[in-house]
Amino acid sequence: MLFPFSDHIGLLKQMLDSRRGIVGELEDRLFGVQGKEYAKNGDRESIADILNACFFESQAIAHLSPLSGQLEAAHAADGFEPAGQDGYARELDPVELVLRAHHYWDGTRWPGTKARLSYAQTLYTVFILRQLERLSLRIWDEGDEWAAERLQQVQLVLDLLNATSRSAHAIRLVSDARWLIQTAQGPLTRHPAPYFAKAARVSALPDEIRLEVNKAGAMLAGGHLRSQLRHLSRRTGWASDDPQLLALTRQSNSMDMALLVHDLVPLLREYIAICERQEDDSRRVLADAILQGLSADPELLLTRLDLLVPSTMIEDLFVDRGDAGASRYTAVGESHREYLMRYGELVGCAADALQQDSRTFDPARADYSPLGSVYGFCADLYSNMVLNTLPSASSPDMTLEDLFNSRERLEEKRAQAEEWKRLPKRAGEPDPFEHSNEWGARMHARLAGALEARAARPAEPNPSRNPKSRLFVVLRGVADDSLPDNVLPAGVISGQEHCLTSDLARARASGGTALPASRLVADRAEGRFLACVHSEGAWFGISKVALTLFTSQGKDALFADVPAGLTDVLRRVCPELLVVIGEDDGQP
Repeated sequence: MLFPFSDHIGLLKQMLDSRRGIVGELEDRLFGVQGKEYAKNGDRESIADILNACFFESQAIAHLSPLSGQLEAAHAADGFEPAGQDGYARELDPVELVLRAHHYWDGTRWPGTKARLSYAQTLYTVFILRQLERLSLRIWDEGDEWAAERLQQVQLVLDLLNATSRSAHAIRLVSDARWLIQTAQGPLTRHPAPYFAKAARVSALPDEIRLEVNKAGAMLAGGHLRSQLRHLSRRTGWASDDPQLLALTRQSNSMDMALLVHDLVPLLREYIAICERQEDDSRRVLADAILQGLSADPELLLTRLDLLVPSTMIEDLFVDRGDAGASRYTAVGESHREYLMRYGELVGCAADALQQDSRTFDPARADYSPLGSVYGFCADLYSNMVLNTLPSASSPDMTLEDLFNSRERLEEKRAQAEEWKRLPKRAGEPDPFEHSNEWGARMHARLAGALEARAARPAEPNPSRNPKSRLFVVLRGVADDSLPDNVLPAGVISGQEHCLTSDLARARASGGTALPASRLVADRAEGRFLACVHSEGAWFGISKVALTLFTSQGKDALFADVPAGLTDVLRRVCPELLVVIGEDDGQP
C-alpha cells in the first residue's frame, strides 16, 4: 500500500489555514484548568491527547482525521524503534514543552492571555514541524524519481509555516527542508539498519539537494559527538584526550561515525572540485561543514584511518555468515567499505586545503563557534529555541542552520548562547546549553594537529606518532605453555578483560568478562564489538575498546581462548591488525 503523501501535504496546508483556531484551542485546553491539572500530575498521555485533538478534531480538518498517526506508523514500520530515555530530549517533544511551561510559570507567575497564546503559537509550530520531519522521510515511497519533487512540496509547506510565524513573539525553528531529513533521524533508536537505508536514498538525490543534506549530517553529527565527549569528560573526570574517555565514547558511536563518513565523502569530493575552480565563497561554506564533521573525532577521521575501518564496522548489519559458517560482507557492508576507501583517498587530497581553511574558523578569533557549543541531541537545540520564549519577550530570528554557521551573525549567536545558559530547568538537571571558548579552542587544536599530520603524509593510513601495532588472538584450546618461543612480541599487553562472554565459567577461567546474553546481543547490534559470535552454546566477543586503549597507542594486545568462528569475522573487519595463533601448529 502506497503512503498517501499528497493527502498529508493537503492536511498540513489545511492546518496552516486553520492556525488561528488551533492556537486558540491549544491555549484554552493546555493552559486552562484542565491542562493545569494534567500538568500537575505529570499526565503526559492526556496532554498528548489534547494536542492531537486540537489539530485533528477541529471542524475544518475532521474529514482528514483518518490520517492521524499514519506518519508515526510509517516511521515505525521503517524500523525506527525508539530507544529508552536517559535524560536527554532525544526528539522534539511538544508534551515536554507544555510541562516545562507549566513548571516555569508555576515557579514565577502565570502570564496573561497574550503571552499564553504566544507560547501556544510556538507549540503549534513544533507540532507541524514534527509532521514535516516525518514527511521528509516519505519522499522516496513511490520511487527515487519523485523524491526531489516531493521534497519541494515539503519545502513549500515549511515556507508557509515560517511565513505564518512572523509575528513579534513567534519563532522559526528551521528554514531548509533538506535539514529535516537529518533532524527526523536525530532521536536514538534501537536498530541501525533504517539509517543506512535512508543514507542510500539520500545518495541518489540530485547534487544540489544531496550536498545540503550531507552538510546538515556532518554538522549535526560533529556537534552531537563533541557534546557527548564534553558531558562524559565531566561525568568521569577524565581529560578529553584520555584514551579511557575516547574508548568509552567510540564504543557507542559506530553508527554515527559510519554515517558521518557517508556524509563526508560527497562533501570532500565537491570541496576538492571547488578548490580547483577557485570558488572562494563556496569553498568556505563547504570547509565549515567538513571541519565541523572532522572535529567529531580527528584521530579516527584523520590520523588513524587504519582504525577507522574496524571502528565503524557493525557486524550485525555489515557481515553475514553463510551456510558453511564462512563470513562475507552484506550489500550494506560492501557499500560501507567502498565509502571508507573513497574517504581515505579524498581526505588525503583535501587535507592541505582544509588545514589552510581551518585557520579561518579558529574559535580564538570569534565571538561564537559551533565547536564551543555543548548540548545533547539536535532536539535539545529546538527545545532551547522554544523555551527561550518563556522568559524573553522576543527571540532572535535564528534557525537551526544558523547555529552551525561559523561565518555570520556571531555576536548575536553568542548573546543567544548566554541566554540559553539561563534557561529554566528542574532541580538536579544539567545546564541545557553551554558555549565555551576554552572548549572550542581545545576542539580546534586537536583538529588542527590531526590535519597537519594528514597533510604531511596524505596517503599513509597512520600518519600519527604512534607505531602500528597488532591484535594477537590465541585460539580456544591452545595452551599458553604450548606457544613457540618468540611467537608473541615483547611488551604485548593482555586484553583479556575486553573478551566478553555469556559463559560465566569460561569468563572466570580465562580472565574474560561475563555479561548476560541479551546484553551481548544488543551490543553486537549496536556495533560495540570487533566481532561477536555464538559458539559452543554461548556468546563471545572482543570489544572495540581495545582499539583505543591499545592499538591507537601503538601497543600490541593479546586475546586468548577465542573461538575459531570469531577469527573468520575478524579477518573481514581488521585483517591488517590481526595475528591468529594456533591454526598451523601454533604458528601465526
